[in-house]
Amino acid sequence: MKGIAVLALIGLASAAPALADTIDTSGSYAGKIDYFGASYTPVYGQTFTVGSANALNGFTFFLGGGATNVRAYIYSWNGHGLIGPAYYASDVRSFGGTDGDAYQALRFDVGAIDLRAGQRYVAFLTTAGIEQPADGGVTWMPTAGSFGSDAYTGGDFVYSNAGQSLAAVAGNPWDDSNGAFGDVQFKADFSVGATNGAGVPEPAAWAMLIGGFGIAGGALRQRRARLRLA
Repeated sequence: MKGIAVLALIGLASAAPALADTIDTSGSYAGKIDYFGASYTPVYGQTFTVGSANALNGFTFFLGGGATNVRAYIYSWNGHGLIGPAYYASDVRSFGGTDGDAYQALRFDVGAIDLRAGQRYVAFLTTAGIEQPADGGVTWMPTAGSFGSDAYTGGDFVYSNAGQSLAAVAGNPWDDSNGAFGDVQFKADFSVGATNGAGVPEPAAWAMLIGGFGIAGGALRQRRARLRLA
């Protein structure tokens, strides 16, 4: 009996293997998206869909030319704008610019933020309400080398000209043109989260767990009965 209980618990452990996931639309440079900055479009971003590994560890955008000061955010996405409070909001980060048309990665490590598997979110940078350097304004890299390329089916490039405050950005619809803009070069890496099903046994695993506990409990009761009879 004890052996069966142990096997049930081993089966539970094997039913929930460790998971990890990465979204990566980055690649070689062959084009650019202009006009990001305080005096241009103040918000550029990328929507993405969370997989079974639902804890976001960090994300990266690729910027080139000029210089800018930005904040980064993660929000839920409803297809045309932001939902609810921010899951992540960074401090102001400075991007010092690059030589010529070279691009550099701007990464944000966010810890392990539990998101909902299967849902869509948006990661974005904004210059809204942030003082900018004199030569402000940078370019972004489209995925697959050209604007409008849709290499990633789980999301799209989006932007907002709603205004120079986060309240205006959050309270108005964004322009995503139903995915016609394709994607920007973007990376996001995930691990197993603590909620939304990550680490929670599937129904079959719960049955094995309950059965194992029942067998173990039955064996314990039989042992106590034998001791009383002795």
